Amino acid sequence: YVTMGIDLGNLAALRTFRVLRALKTVAIVPGLKTIVGAVIESVKNLRDVIILTMFSLSVFALMGLQIYMGVLTQKCIKKFPLDGSWGNLTDENWDYHNRNSSNWYSEDDGTSFPLCGNISGAGQCDDDYVCLQGFGPNPNYGYTSFDSFGWAFLSAFRLMTQDFWEDLYQLVLRAAGPWHMLFFIVIIFLGSFYLVNLILAIVAMSYDELQKKAEEEEAAEEEAIREAEEAAAAKAAKLEERANAHAQAAADAAAAEEAALHPEMAKSPTYSCISYELFVGGEKGNDDNNKEKMSIRSVEVESESVSVIQRQPAPTTAHQATKVRKVST
Repeated sequence: YVTMGIDLGNLAALRTFRVLRALKTVAIVPGLKTIVGAVIESVKNLRDVIILTMFSLSVFALMGLQIYMGVLTQKCIKKFPLDGSWGNLTDENWDYHNRNSSNWYSEDDGTSFPLCGNISGAGQCDDDYVCLQGFGPNPNYGYTSFDSFGWAFLSAFRLMTQDFWEDLYQLVLRAAGPWHMLFFIVIIFLGSFYLVNLILAIVAMSYDELQKKAEEEEAAEEEAIREAEEAAAAKAAKLEERANAHAQAAADAAAAEEAALHPEMAKSPTYSCISYELFVGGEKGNDDNNKEKMSIRSVEVESESVSVIQRQPAPTTAHQATKVRKVST
């Protein structure tokens, strides 16, 4: 709707944001996800280190600005001729003579102008040349210099990251002298060997912490799965036990209901009827005349059972006696 009232021109450049769809692949690969998470987490931990690095670079840039401002523009320039070929020796003619690149000392094709210095150990000029400062551009098309805080900060950052730092080192030593190597030793050791490795250590520490966190989360997930399985098994056992209890209760209730509907079927505990041969009288050897067949049966009398032994009819004789035994339990 904004384009209806305002002409925003060609918005095809916004299609470049489709490239961000590739970030979805980060969640697919576990290792890549861990690395990206470590980088993001390390940015949070690098806050203090970044502040320390910026402060150190600022200090080195200010030192370079105060010591080497304009030093990298020193060149060997021909002495101003006094024969009148360049006119009288005036400020304008002298400045015009020195800014003419044809009067600068060149080693090969006229595009490379070596630096020089006016102290012991620095680059020296020939007899008909003099080392002057402030004429012509800085080396490397003007990108290597300490003439302002920005360029000095960039040069200090170049030294800290060791990005072709030996070229800057040789340029400064040729223009300022060999004793200035102390400046580069301090920057290399404190900036390159300490601060850069400190950043790498924090990134590695963040990756290690994230890796441990991922392992702990995985272990916790496995423990949760195991506890869930144990809880499910315990719940299933409890449900089965409850179902068995309900089934037993239903069976008992059905039996009680059946007993209530048919009370005549309820019987008291009975004992097996066993026939015994009891010798009541006479001799033991007289089987036909001396035997009495007796039977035991259960009789239920209110709250107790009484077993009565009755004599069955048998052939009687004169010498046999009739006897009834009663046994109660």
